[in-house]
Amino acid sequence: MGELERIRYRPISIRELLTEMKDTSELMIDLAYSAALFDSKELAEEVLELESYVDNLAYLLTMNAMLAARDAEDAETLLSVTMVANAADKISDAAADMTIIVLKGIGVHPLIRRAFQKVEEHLTRVKVEADSFFVDKTVGELKLAPAMGVDVIAIHRGRKWIIDPDDDEVIREGDILIARGAPGGIDEFEEAAGGEMEGSEGEGIMTMSPEVSETLVKKLVELKNTSELMLDLAYSALLLNSKELAEEVERLEEYMDDLHTEFELLALSSGFSPKESKDFLGLIRLGVVTETIADAAAQIAEVVLRGLKPHPILQKVIEEADETVIRVEITENSTLTGKKLREAKIPERTGMWVLAIRRGGKWIRPKPDTVLQAGDVIIASGYAEGEEDLTQLAIGQKQ
Repeated sequence: MGELERIRYRPISIRELLTEMKDTSELMIDLAYSAALFDSKELAEEVLELESYVDNLAYLLTMNAMLAARDAEDAETLLSVTMVANAADKISDAAADMTIIVLKGIGVHPLIRRAFQKVEEHLTRVKVEADSFFVDKTVGELKLAPAMGVDVIAIHRGRKWIIDPDDDEVIREGDILIARGAPGGIDEFEEAAGGEMEGSEGEGIMTMSPEVSETLVKKLVELKNTSELMLDLAYSALLLNSKELAEEVERLEEYMDDLHTEFELLALSSGFSPKESKDFLGLIRLGVVTETIADAAAQIAEVVLRGLKPHPILQKVIEEADETVIRVEITENSTLTGKKLREAKIPERTGMWVLAIRRGGKWIRPKPDTVLQAGDVIIASGYAEGEEDLTQLAIGQKQ
């Protein structure tokens, strides 16, 4: 182990530190998934660099919080901030753990690739061709989030990685883009850039029955989708100081515990051959990562469940983050009114995902067939650039 960097106090605001921790830790998860899917050791190493960065931010935030607390009352109000910071640090650690799949050559089981074709938010790797309209345009000019529901999270240019590119970053011919987004938007993005690149071959060997393999894929998809839903709902609970949403996170944590146990038992009893053991280790490790993210979400929700009033800083952090949470009411004039959620294509049109709907004083967990109604209050999470577009859709100002 290398020598640890000494952390020195710097007078940075707690809000800036926590916003950076939230944005970076969530970005790291998708970068780590991408490193595994595309078998990129260089990207995995970038994730480890980011983990060190988040660790440093966590130390600085703790120092600043200690200095800000003048008495027991101040300490109690700042407790919610430190709990959320600890959760963000835990998420960054989970992302770093995932990179072991690549860095130790454990392998990506073919079931992982199948599962990632079915999850709610897709990842892609594309090479920008000479005839792409992306060439010589900045990331900001393309407005990918509101136009396609897609976000570029990394650019590989020669031997250089540009992580979380700024809006003024110019895309060049030959750039390899790593992006995340809604399935329909990802298809459009790939076509516009020049086509999806082939992933690592590594199809591996599968000796289990088709029934077992399909069940494992379904459970892994559910683990990933549920852990990310929990995180979004937890931040929503903080933003709205909603005990109902926090309790939903708590219920989902119990569900995740059972689901993760079922997944591991099925994987270990699936009859895989000795030649498959390394790839299966990667499969099981991925399940552990989703469980860790779920635990972090539960820790965030605990702020509300313990009756701690979320510090005003937390609301600012959520509103100013790269991925934000918004609350908006659907009006009679909205084109969303009367449409099923799947027909509305909100992720593709805005880059936002509907997490929950409040109707008649009750919270509803939305499904693809849920019909949106005038008066529904929707809680959505996604790329900050799409916030205005969703608001306009909901109030009827965008056709």
